[in-house]
Amino acid sequence: MMRLPKRPALLSALFGKPESARAAAHSRHLEILITRPGHPAHSLRIDLDALRRVALWAGAALALWLAITLYMAWAQMSGADARQRAERLAAQAAATQSANARLQAENGAMASNLLALKTKVDSLATTLRGFVQQRAQEFPVEARNRNQGGIAAPLNLANAPAMLHDEVDMIAARLNLLLPQAQHLAAMEAARPMGEPVPGSADITSDYGLRPNPLGRGLEFHNGVDFGVNVGTPIHATANGVVESAGWKTGYGNCVVIDHPFGYRSLFGHLSKILVKPGDPIQRGQVIALSGNSGRSTGPHLHYTVFFGDKTLDPATYLLATR
Repeated sequence: MMRLPKRPALLSALFGKPESARAAAHSRHLEILITRPGHPAHSLRIDLDALRRVALWAGAALALWLAITLYMAWAQMSGADARQRAERLAAQAAATQSANARLQAENGAMASNLLALKTKVDSLATTLRGFVQQRAQEFPVEARNRNQGGIAAPLNLANAPAMLHDEVDMIAARLNLLLPQAQHLAAMEAARPMGEPVPGSADITSDYGLRPNPLGRGLEFHNGVDFGVNVGTPIHATANGVVESAGWKTGYGNCVVIDHPFGYRSLFGHLSKILVKPGDPIQRGQVIALSGNSGRSTGPHLHYTVFFGDKTLDPATYLLATR
């Protein structure tokens, strides 16, 4: 039979304070007596101080192990969170960089498109100026010139939206200035009598200006150009306009007069047949009559006069003008 001390006594013996200083100076032991009937008694002696030290070291080792385990778990969780945060930040940085690159590419493409559009607008403006300058050598048209200068600012991601917006507004404003001018020039070109009124390369039998009187003696002023064509040759309008008169006119015989915008008029005389009537709208190239030999004439031909206001003009320049 083995007799053990009660649990409180054992715990008190292991971890309690010695009862006296003398007892603290000697090792404490736990003696366990084992007896069985018919057998001699045996005793088991345990050094309580050694057991206490082992228990303390074991507790300290367990506490250290728990602390290390908890620290490693916390460090792993913190590291995972840090990695996740770092990955999120890296993903956000990559997305931001990609968005910036895309915006920069879009701004660059828009800037290139606007630059191309601006180049086209400038080309149109240059073409219009060149056209006006060319016409200024032939007709009384005002010419303009434009110089360039100023300080250039580079296009970057920060100022791109504002600069591109301003560029769009500038191009729109420039187009608003150019389009009316282009429309005005187009309308003037359509209204200006140009080209020959007869097909092919008909001979000019009488120029504009002084000439000998074909029906008598002396000189006379011829206010147009005569084309030597056979009777029945189609006569074409040389510009857009409206028929002012169509009928007999003294000296011209059967005659058509077309009123063109911007002060121009054209006259076609000595006709054999008139195909239009007053008030008819006319387009350049339209057949308006057939040539003949009516009126004051020495033979089949077409008399052609160009008016600007109340004055006659030499048709030579208008006949040679490029449409």
